[in-house]
Amino acid sequence: MDRRTVLKASGAVTATALLAGCPTDDPEDPDEPDEPPEDEEPDEAVGFEDSLADRIDEDDGSVEFVGVEYDALEEPTDAYRVWSGEPTAFSFVDNHTFDGERALRCEIPRGESNGSNAAYWFPANGYGQPLEVRQRAMIRLGEGWTMEAGDVCRFWTLGLNTEAGELGSGGRGRPSGADGWSSMLAITNREGRSTDEYKLAAYTYHLDQPSTSGEFELTDARLPAGEWIALETEVAMNAVEDGEARADGEARCWIDGELAYERTDFRWTTVEEQAVEYAGPLVRYGGSETAPADLAIYYDEHELLASGIPEIPPYDQHPYFEDPANMDAYDGRVTYANGEERATYRLFVDGSLVHTDWSNADGHQASYNATVEITPAEESEHGYATAEATAEPGTVDGYLFDGEVVALEAEPEPDELWVGGDEVDPDDYPDSPTDA
Repeated sequence: MDRRTVLKASGAVTATALLAGCPTDDPEDPDEPDEPPEDEEPDEAVGFEDSLADRIDEDDGSVEFVGVEYDALEEPTDAYRVWSGEPTAFSFVDNHTFDGERALRCEIPRGESNGSNAAYWFPANGYGQPLEVRQRAMIRLGEGWTMEAGDVCRFWTLGLNTEAGELGSGGRGRPSGADGWSSMLAITNREGRSTDEYKLAAYTYHLDQPSTSGEFELTDARLPAGEWIALETEVAMNAVEDGEARADGEARCWIDGELAYERTDFRWTTVEEQAVEYAGPLVRYGGSETAPADLAIYYDEHELLASGIPEIPPYDQHPYFEDPANMDAYDGRVTYANGEERATYRLFVDGSLVHTDWSNADGHQASYNATVEITPAEESEHGYATAEATAEPGTVDGYLFDGEVVALEAEPEPDELWVGGDEVDPDDYPDSPTDA
C-alpha cells in the first residue's frame, strides 16, 4: 500500500468573517436567540480564508472534496451517520451559528457520559476508504461549558475504523492492525489556566499504545469556552510492507492556523483494506466521569478532502453482494463463523438473501468470500433463496436476508452461528428446507 501525501499545505486562517454578535448558550432555552447589546460592536471571529476544494488536483481521480452544507439539510442524518449514545443529542440550531443559517449542536446532559457520534461515513456515500483525510470545521464550546478536575471530553475524530473490528475505541484492548483504529481529539481541564479555558489532547488507538484504552497525549494548545475556533486536522495511514505496519502514520491538528499537534510515527494497520471509514464530529464525555452541567458543542463549516481513495472492489458489483451500509434495509443478518477446519455449507432462506462483509456486528469481522454463490428463490428448484460456500478455517461469512432462515447444511458445523443479532445453535436448523 503506497501512502500518498497530497494534503500537506498548512491551513491558512484569517479574521475575515464577522458574526452578528457572539451568542451565549442557555441549555435551558436553546431556541431563544441572543442579541448583542445595542452599544456593542459584533465580535470578530477567526475563519478560513479559502476552501479545501481549492487544493484539488483535477487530474487526480483519487481525491474527493466534501462540503457539508448544514443550511441545505433537514436532519444531521442527511449528511452523517449518527449513532451511539443518544442519537437525538445532535441537532441543527439557528441561534448559535458561525456563518449561514444553521449550525450543528451536540448536547451532553448533566450527569451523562454519552454525547453521540455524527461522523461522515465514507462507504455509505459511495467511496472506498481513503488513505488520507484532511478536515476543517469551526468549533465552539458552549458558554456554560465546565468540567470537573481530570475530566476528558472527546469531540472530533481525524479518522476512525470500526468496519474492521471493535478495538478502535472503548478500552477493549490494543489493536492488532486488522481490528480497528482511531485518531481523536479531546478537551480536558488538566493543567488548565482557568475555568473557561481547556487543554487540547490527542487520543489514539494504535498498535503501540501503552494501555488498553488508547494513548492520551496532552498538548499545549488551549480552547476557550464560548468562542469559535478554526480547527483543521489531517490523518494519513501508515504504509504496509509484507503484512507489516511501518511506523509512518501521520496525525496533525491546527487551531486558528497554528500547528497544535503533530506525530508521524503511528502504526494503525497491517492490511490495505483498513483505512479511514469515518471522520468528523464524535462526542463522548469521559470514560467513567459524567458531565457536571448541561453542556453543548457547536460545529459549522465542515469540509473534508480525502485522498488515496481505492476503487470499489469488483465484487461490490456482484448482483447478490450488498454494501453493509445498507444493513438496515433488511429484516436481519446471518454471521457464519467457521471453526478450525475447512467447511462447506448451504444456507436456506424463505425470502431473499445477499452476501455482505461487515464488522462490529456480533463481534466478528465478516469478509468477502469469493466462493459464495447465491441462488434467488425464483431460480432455485425448491423455492428458497440459497447461499452455497466454502469456508476456510477461522473465517467469517456475512449475509443479509428478508424473510426467515429455515435450514443450514454444514460439514462440519460452524463454530458460531448468529441470526438476527442472536447466537443460535446450528442444530436448531434442519439440513434441508424440506425437513423443516
